[in-house]
Amino acid sequence: MVLLKRIIALGLLAAGVGLAPDTFAQGIPPLRQGMSYADARQRLIDRGWQPVVSPPMMNLTTTPIVAYLLSQGYSELMGCQLVGVEICTFQFRNRKGHLLEIATVNLPILPGGTVTSWALRKKSP
Repeated sequence: MVLLKRIIALGLLAAGVGLAPDTFAQGIPPLRQGMSYADARQRLIDRGWQPVVSPPMMNLTTTPIVAYLLSQGYSELMGCQLVGVEICTFQFRNRKGHLLEIATVNLPILPGGTVTSWALRKKSP
């Protein structure tokens, strides 16, 4: 249920209902809507962000896009939701423990996905 809520929230961000909070954006490399997820991922890793491995996703291959993303080594995949298009979310953690969630739209022409939105969450106390 928590995963579904995150996917819906990031879907709303993708639709332009909200924006990532700039006040927390220190340390996030320049990201932009429409960039390839592979490029965004590499920029994050280059800046020291670590993929958050989702063990349940590693054992789940319910859709072709999930199977494809996992086969590409995207262990940070949190889930995908079909809402007309396939929206997938990924999660990274920085050294301070803050989480960055990235939403992508996955289309057959660019199966790795394109970034639609991102949200930074402060570490819980």
